[in-house]
Amino acid sequence: MTIEVDVRELVLTGVEAPDPAALGAAVSAALARLVAERGLPQAAPVPGPLPARPGADLPAALAEAIWAQLGRSA
Repeated sequence: MTIEVDVRELVLTGVEAPDPAALGAAVSAALARLVAERGLPQAAPVPGPLPARPGADLPAALAEAIWAQLGRSA
């Protein structure tokens, strides 16, 4: 199975991204890995702000948040 994720626009508020293109590519790669490893989630949490741990890997944290929202019905 081949999974390709293309993040065309990623809007972050209150987070400084020194290289937006590199961040988008890293989030795309992390999200593709999550979907390949875990599939799509069955349910999604209620939308709201994402609490960030100090020193957290930003691309991985963003990919986890996006992955969780994929379980939300359209």
